[in-house]
Amino acid sequence: MSSRTNTVLTIAGLSLCGIVAYAVYFDYKRRTDVEFRKRIRKENKRVNKSVAQSKEALAAANSISEADLHEALKQMKSEPVPTTQAERENYFMSQVAMGEQLAARGEPFHLPAALSFYRALSVYPSTAELLDIYQKTVPEPVVKLILALVKLELAAKIGAYYEVFPPKSTNVALQSRPSTSDTSGPEKVLVLTKDIAAGEVIYKEHPMLTCLDYDLQLAGTYCSHCLREIQPSLGSLTLLSSSGDKSTFCSKPCQVASKSQWFTLLFTLDPPLPAVAALSQLAPTPAALEVRRTTQLQMLAYLNKDNRVGTLLMAKFIARQLTAANGKAPGQDVGDFTQADGGEYQIEDHVERWSSHSVEPPAEEYPLVVALLRATLPGLEAFISPESHKSLLGKIAFNAFGVCFGGGRDDRPEATLRPEDAELTRTPYGTSRQVGTALYSVSAYLSHSCAPNARPSFASGTSELQVIATKDLKKGDELSIAYVDVSQRAGESTTECRQRRRKELARGWKFACPCSRCVQEAPEK
Repeated sequence: MSSRTNTVLTIAGLSLCGIVAYAVYFDYKRRTDVEFRKRIRKENKRVNKSVAQSKEALAAANSISEADLHEALKQMKSEPVPTTQAERENYFMSQVAMGEQLAARGEPFHLPAALSFYRALSVYPSTAELLDIYQKTVPEPVVKLILALVKLELAAKIGAYYEVFPPKSTNVALQSRPSTSDTSGPEKVLVLTKDIAAGEVIYKEHPMLTCLDYDLQLAGTYCSHCLREIQPSLGSLTLLSSSGDKSTFCSKPCQVASKSQWFTLLFTLDPPLPAVAALSQLAPTPAALEVRRTTQLQMLAYLNKDNRVGTLLMAKFIARQLTAANGKAPGQDVGDFTQADGGEYQIEDHVERWSSHSVEPPAEEYPLVVALLRATLPGLEAFISPESHKSLLGKIAFNAFGVCFGGGRDDRPEATLRPEDAELTRTPYGTSRQVGTALYSVSAYLSHSCAPNARPSFASGTSELQVIATKDLKKGDELSIAYVDVSQRAGESTTECRQRRRKELARGWKFACPCSRCVQEAPEK
């Protein structure tokens, strides 16, 4: 992406890939639908009449302060919001036409014009794209007001995020603390909002994303969505990728959820979004489908070579952004949103706030990701840069949890990567004992301690995470878990145990553990 586009994305608070099929659909309708163009002309006439009626009230709008903008936004929030696609199309066209008419009438009409353009922006799927168009076609004073409105809305959204997240039902809140290192580590940690007794479940959380270990994926013995062990007597369901690889599911809801959230978009030749499927004129050619199949095969070969989880989770993250923007996917868990507590935040709102560390993926990875996105939906690849690719991988690597049932398994194949390159996950049993990897919006803020006061549990037999107190805790206590196996193994001295766990923490999370146990067990110099 250009530096200009990056700036717009930052200002607008957008995620890595906001483009959706509605943009394709709208442009197609504008160019080919005669009735659609008639509605536009009719709307222009209505706009001219509305402007004439409003001229006297708008004449006083010469001086625009931040208070004026706040009040304008407040009034705009009370207006009805279009819900259907047809309503959004009409709303978009009427507001753009209104904005053009008002902007042409000079300075007294700049704020009303900016509000009209901003209303159109609110229903357009690719905010950065439309802002770029505004900057080229709308008078500069009006553009400045539009950007000021974007900034105010973004500031309000950022501030409101921590008012509803984490949900009150989790019994925890976020609190700032110094970083554990100069380069990374959580800047916010979880603290209790009430007293908790030893053995009590503090909260439960569904994952935002999961990834089953590759050997279990091939065996078909665990659900590819919820990671539950499949009982042969109960039967199972499958999805087949364009490469012939099979994903197995324990139930119909799990199959539907995976198919709608990421599987169709990443690993099949089906239309990635319903709106695209509806446009027969935009149907891909056989050559385009073959390119899509080839890029999928290349990506799968890369993932399978070293069983790379991080890249697959990143691809699923992008897919979930796209499917969520196009409408809530069936079977979607509520654990990755805060809507139950009054929030409006989705997967990208959580991930962009996570702690991270720097990663350097293999040189061939980024081109493979770009090719896959471009073949799936042309234009989608423009919304991920080499820098954002590394950043997202760093966030996934720092915050991934290993899902272990019971004490974990002992038949996981050894990693083929060098120890310093191996993907590690947060689990007190050690990554080598997990069945899969998962990402959680609340638990991403759990800090590490070699003497933790809580532990993760998967007692439901699925990827649903339970955080359980290991001792009596008081309101305001910081919650901590063990990211690695901190138990002293047979034949291992205290010093050797300390060295092992600190080495794993340094490799996986790039910090030197400052916990009380590490301080107490430090050898005398």
